[in-house]
Amino acid sequence: MAFVSSTPLPTFNTAAPSALDFSSLNALKRGVQAGQQAPADQQREVARQFEAMFIQMMLKQARKSEMPALFDSQATRMAQSLSDEQSALALANPGLGLASALMAQMRGQSGSQAADPLANAPEASRSRLPGLQSRIGSGQQVVADSIDSLIDLLASRRLGDKVSSAIRGAPDHIRAFVDQMSAAAQAASTRSGVPAKLILSQAALESGWGQREILRPDGTTTHNLFGIKAGSNWHGEVVNVMTTEFENGVPRKVEQPFRAYKSYADSFTDYVNLIGNSQRYSEVATAPSAEDAARRIQNAGYATDPSYADKLISIMGYFQTR
Repeated sequence: MAFVSSTPLPTFNTAAPSALDFSSLNALKRGVQAGQQAPADQQREVARQFEAMFIQMMLKQARKSEMPALFDSQATRMAQSLSDEQSALALANPGLGLASALMAQMRGQSGSQAADPLANAPEASRSRLPGLQSRIGSGQQVVADSIDSLIDLLASRRLGDKVSSAIRGAPDHIRAFVDQMSAAAQAASTRSGVPAKLILSQAALESGWGQREILRPDGTTTHNLFGIKAGSNWHGEVVNVMTTEFENGVPRKVEQPFRAYKSYADSFTDYVNLIGNSQRYSEVATAPSAEDAARRIQNAGYATDPSYADKLISIMGYFQTR
């Protein structure tokens, strides 16, 4: 059965957050880390978000049925997608039973991790919470990790759809770069507070849309998408390459040490750690717009190119205008 825009929709509480609301999830996670809510309430909200996402995916699958041409337009599909998200949130309360099962699982996990809250947490989750291990109780850590997992699942479906539609007609290598990196950029955005399109634009600028990546001597990629240099606090692999630096606005070629990673995912994680944990970039995440965030990144000294912010803004504009 095809779903069309004329299908009556349930009445929603407009004060409720969207089923796919990253800002609400991040606010929830901050509350978990600060211990601002009872763990049971936190677990219930995470479980409800999971169930809402599951229902929304079912609705999306149902819409894959053949749709009459009269209703098949970009505007209709967008409206249906927004409707599905809100429908999923409404149906998740009181729910289909999935949220209750998830809560039972989280409670079981929290009870088994009392000795070491991070003992069984994934390495990636531990690295995302530096300095917090001693402040988060076992139940809270389970919820925080669950929120991270939910954000990862949601992020993989968000930015790619938006940007891919914006760059139709772009060269193949640009479209391929966006398709490959957009989900990771969105996930990095949820953790750093930096707009996803700015993160993707930085990766594009620093790597030449993946065509001018920093290479090892054997010609393999370092996966360093953001041109992050290897200072004294870096204990991983280092690759020395010639690069352009600006002194008093004048470009010159110099050899610099750069970090090398095992994967692009590691590159995004390191970017999040750099921007999110450094006082130097503390004002970037609070910028009122992506364009202002780009200027704050330049003002903080991310790059010596005096036109760095303008170049980032130009790339972001490219996404928006095509």
